[in-house]
Amino acid sequence: MREKTIYEKIAEKYNTTPEEVRREMQIAIDAGFDNPDPDVQEEWKKMTLKGNRPTPEEVINFAVKQLKGN
Repeated sequence: MREKTIYEKIAEKYNTTPEEVRREMQIAIDAGFDNPDPDVQEEWKKMTLKGNRPTPEEVINFAVKQLKGN
């Protein structure tokens, strides 16, 4: 049996779909990424991105690494 994804767990808790959770996360990430504050932009530069904008998966992975101290 596979484990639920983080999107599925959040969706279940808030009575929505995993797709909606991911979509809302991307909207929030995009808003933060577009913040012109130089300090905020410096924080975004710490992430390795595959594209032009961070994805929810990239943000989650980065957060986990930060929490682990890597």
